[in-house]
Amino acid sequence: MGSQTDIGRVKTHGASSTAGLRARGWVRAARVAAAAALIAVGPGLGTAVARNHATLATARDNVSVFASAPAPGHPFGIAVGDGQVYVSTSAGDFFADPANGGHRNSDDERVFTYDEDGNLQYTTVIDTADNSDMGLFGLALDGNPGPKHQLFVGDMNGRILTLGLGAHAGPPKVFSQVPADSGLAGDWMLSMWNDLTFDKVGNLYVPDDKPRIWRVSPDGTAHIWFTDPRLTGLFGFAGGPLGGRIDPTGQWLYISITLAAEFPGDSTIYRIRLGDHPTAADMELVHRFVASPDPTVAPPQATGLAFAKSGNLYVSLLGPNQVAVLDPSGAEIRRISDARFHCPWGLAFLGNSLLVTNGDLEPGDNPDAWKIFKVAVGETGLPLNRPRVPVN
Repeated sequence: MGSQTDIGRVKTHGASSTAGLRARGWVRAARVAAAAALIAVGPGLGTAVARNHATLATARDNVSVFASAPAPGHPFGIAVGDGQVYVSTSAGDFFADPANGGHRNSDDERVFTYDEDGNLQYTTVIDTADNSDMGLFGLALDGNPGPKHQLFVGDMNGRILTLGLGAHAGPPKVFSQVPADSGLAGDWMLSMWNDLTFDKVGNLYVPDDKPRIWRVSPDGTAHIWFTDPRLTGLFGFAGGPLGGRIDPTGQWLYISITLAAEFPGDSTIYRIRLGDHPTAADMELVHRFVASPDPTVAPPQATGLAFAKSGNLYVSLLGPNQVAVLDPSGAEIRRISDARFHCPWGLAFLGNSLLVTNGDLEPGDNPDAWKIFKVAVGETGLPLNRPRVPVN
């Protein structure tokens, strides 16, 4: 269990301008996967496969700007609850250093809090360690009442933080870290914690693209829950499990594989049966996003996931800069497109709309890209598990 170390908190009111770049081809894909580290097909249903799916967004998929993200920009993870929208940043990726027009992660990351109209309420500064190479990603809210309510924040440098959300909340604290005795701590190329999702009893499931899935108990103890060769990313140390969400049945964890070694150039969605000790037989392929045979076309790279109440699964795709929609059988039914999408990353429902963060993994030479978009998808999101967990 990680020590409850104070990280430091700063609040500033107001909003400001925003930034980012469009994905570019295979070289861009490799960099994205390295930075990322980056329903259900039942028995007998087979695998849904899409090649160059280009379904245009329908009128219901009207896209508008929900909010802009101030510096350092690069909005990544997103969570909605209690009349607020929380957004994490990942501005310190290893290639976005000062020499390349960005900044080191040791210059700190942010969690922005907006109201449901997109107005910036306050900013929490997350103190990141010197020489860190990754930023923040996954966000998950617990169900604790009143002053014990917390936001859990995934730091891709191998830790999970908690932010108190009460009126008199203290500074951020370290909730869990990659265990030192695992031999995987201290280096994002060995282990990088990405998305966060709760089960009903308070366990957090954390995709790690090295490749494995961790489970963190309510007391902060972390262990490797599942690993399998099919989780391996194209680059070995990167491209594996990234996004994670539990399906409407509560029986499966769905994960995105950004660039799969199993199908070079392609991206996959798998599901793993929830249980204490899942085996290879508990892992099923849901969908395969097939790359274009044209080497100049950036491959589809699945990142964030979000379930609708209907069972439809929304998947953000780097490369084509779109959001794909899979039906409960795993078949792709449409794509949501907008010319302003630059590395769509985190997904979360707000009413009948889907919020999409513009992940923007490049240094800040396109200020208009630091945005969170609102897509009128015409259906509501699946309520996420928000268990009560101990506060230390």
